[in-house]
Amino acid sequence: MKNHNPSGNKLHFASVTQRIMGTLVFVVIAGLIWAAWSGRYDAEVNQFASWLRSHWHALVN
Repeated sequence: MKNHNPSGNKLHFASVTQRIMGTLVFVVIAGLIWAAWSGRYDAEVNQFASWLRSHWHALVN
């Protein structure tokens, strides 16, 4: 039977940290897709933009 690992060593799988980070990325992307699908994406972006604008004006003044 052919070994799928060309180096001949044991196969190494993802660590717990890599699995958690992968899950976190998946959840964030799924949340963005849900927000876009439900029509809330524009409202959330506008709310964030107004928050940034208010902090920018507070910083400049």
